[in-house]
Amino acid sequence: MENNEKKTCLIYCRVSDQDQLKGVSLEVQEDLCRKWADTNRYVVKGVYVDEAKSGTKVAGRESFEDALIHCQREHIDAILVIDTDRFARNEEDHFAAKAFLNKLSTKIIAVNQPMIDESPEGKLMETMLIGINAFYSRITGRKVKKSLENKWEKGWWPGWAPLGYINVNIGTEDSPIRIVQIDPEKGPIIRWTFEKYSTGNYSYLKLMKILARKGLRTKNGKPIAHSTLQQILSNTFYWGWMKWNGMEKMGNHEPLIKKKLFDLCQLVAARHRNFVIRERKYDYLLRGLVYCARCGLRYTAEPHPAHSEKRETIHYYHCQKRKPCKAPYVEVDDLEKQVYEQLKNIRFSKGFTNVLTNKIRKYLKGIDKGDVKIRRAYLNKRATWLNKRKVLEDRLMDETVDRATFKRNHDEVEVEIDNIDSELAELGLNRKFDFDLLEEALSLTRNIPKTYKEAPQFLKRQYLNFFFNAIEVDNKKVVNTAYSPLITELINQQEVILRKNWLR
Repeated sequence: MENNEKKTCLIYCRVSDQDQLKGVSLEVQEDLCRKWADTNRYVVKGVYVDEAKSGTKVAGRESFEDALIHCQREHIDAILVIDTDRFARNEEDHFAAKAFLNKLSTKIIAVNQPMIDESPEGKLMETMLIGINAFYSRITGRKVKKSLENKWEKGWWPGWAPLGYINVNIGTEDSPIRIVQIDPEKGPIIRWTFEKYSTGNYSYLKLMKILARKGLRTKNGKPIAHSTLQQILSNTFYWGWMKWNGMEKMGNHEPLIKKKLFDLCQLVAARHRNFVIRERKYDYLLRGLVYCARCGLRYTAEPHPAHSEKRETIHYYHCQKRKPCKAPYVEVDDLEKQVYEQLKNIRFSKGFTNVLTNKIRKYLKGIDKGDVKIRRAYLNKRATWLNKRKVLEDRLMDETVDRATFKRNHDEVEVEIDNIDSELAELGLNRKFDFDLLEEALSLTRNIPKTYKEAPQFLKRQYLNFFFNAIEVDNKKVVNTAYSPLITELINQQEVILRKNWLR
């Protein structure tokens, strides 16, 4: 007998910036999710919306966290999102949240991406898609940064005000001019902190206790922590020098302190740490993946003087040697080439590739159909604003509106039309990213080493974590590998084929 009992679901929608709230993004997301739920016999138990929230971090997305709590309080079969990037654009957050929901027997369903399921090929697509989403989020971040560069060029701070300052609008609501000014309450406390620390008689711990009694809190309402205090006392913004996006310049904001006081604080801090200054480590491809076959400790990597006219430094992977271990160092390039050679011994079966190809074809048809609906909604909205613009222009010609009112209203209409045009262009860009992702997935299944070699650094690391859990090294050679759970499952199902005895 057929089971007609309906399953339960939640709908989660998100837009990443305030401008999108004026469009139809949220409505379209919820509408498509509801239609999917109706078609697939799911009962919607709640809709959770995060407005103007980034997908790169789960922290700060209150509605997303509320949805997770809902799943704890009541069994929910699935959380519906329009695409995986609505759920998370950060690899770690995506899989951490998915693991949390798996324990509650709750699935994540991206209604526009039906090829992502619990099948082996579906898991492959999910892993790759999350990596691309993270990359695409970084691309979007660049676009936002462009809009702030003009503010920087004019000498104003383009971000949130540091503690002790506040963001204010000295313009009008229609023509905002946002700058930073000294916070009348917190500013004097920050100045006092610099003055006391410069004497050398106040440790971080002592200052933290005093600041807690004074009631100083971060923007999130938390007491000042050790790391926060360190950031404050080393921030050149307080004497007027701004640092942003790799650029530096004197700002137009009013300094809280003199540079002489700031320099004195840096001298005190250097004495406290005995002038030891740590530099940022290099970003090595195999970091966190390679282990010592002798003692089991994770390998680390670092540069060393090369003592050569051809190059100044040479980079090595090596055992951390917290235990007595004589494992030798191995050059970074040498070990990374060995790992690349190992990928030549892995290939996907023809059957697996065919299944994935069919799913991709089905997916492309689905997103094209969805894009048509979204594009139609944007075009309808654009037509409305075009009509408003024509009415305004007719009123100006008929002299029923003064020029000042016309210009103000006309500029607002032009902004709305430009926003819609940007959304339409973004829709086309999203389609291209989807196609590029699918092309990358097919390329990987057909030729693993070639796809890996041609991939950018961030995607190479994604591939390595996709294939391997750990790589063991001894005497400068790879001697053993532990495949990831997904690859192990595919090997057992004979969907991934290994060349035998390749390490010998």
